[in-house]
Amino acid sequence: MLEPSARFPSTILRQRFERARGLPVDVQVRECVDYLQNPEVLIQEFVDAYTAVESCCDPDDHCFSLRKPIDSAAAERAALLDKAFGKGAISVFDTVPYEFQCIARDVASLSGTVGGALQRVDGLDYVGRIVDEEPLAILGVVQVGIESSPYALFLRLITCLSEIASDAQLRSADERIFKGGLGAEPKLDLQLLMRESERDASTGTLRQLTHDLAEVFYAGVSEEWQFPDVLRNIVCVVPAPPGSDEKLLVEWCV
Repeated sequence: MLEPSARFPSTILRQRFERARGLPVDVQVRECVDYLQNPEVLIQEFVDAYTAVESCCDPDDHCFSLRKPIDSAAAERAALLDKAFGKGAISVFDTVPYEFQCIARDVASLSGTVGGALQRVDGLDYVGRIVDEEPLAILGVVQVGIESSPYALFLRLITCLSEIASDAQLRSADERIFKGGLGAEPKLDLQLLMRESERDASTGTLRQLTHDLAEVFYAGVSEEWQFPDVLRNIVCVVPAPPGSDEKLLVEWCV
């Protein structure tokens, strides 16, 4: 696990995610609809979170360190990833099929600096890399455990994006995790690894609303000059059925 230092702020966006994951599904639906009706609120919370992390430390203070995950869902998440990823490159069926390599699991979106560490901060469940004509990083989260509603999972993913996207954070991550593979102009795909279907109608509705929220978030962030041009796509993937040539299928991409 990559654990952050107490010098990094707990932003309103992270607090929103931590609160949302504990809410009943019907309340999460209402909150998601509120964001859809007022997308500028979500965009502002995201930009504020990015700015807070970007300005809190000097570049030399950013340094990732590896630690094992300690959360209660760690074993369940590891089993799901082992099953979905298998060994070697992970093949994804899309309009144009592609492959990526998982290079780390349980990665915090905040680096650790000198000083005492905070209690565990939920970060990324995995990071990967697509090596094509231009390198592309994947930041991924997995729908696992009782708190992993589609909406809460999406909030965690964009929270992690706000915390890792600054130049100093990306350079530190590139050095320690990607081993220089991000290149001079890093590009990131956000990836939600979801179950094939939801267990009840309410969560199914929340899953569709989360897709809609991803669309308005992507459109809004693309117009924000304060946020760097690092986000390529937000992708929802599901495990491929038995016997498929691919390991994952794209459900939607924005």
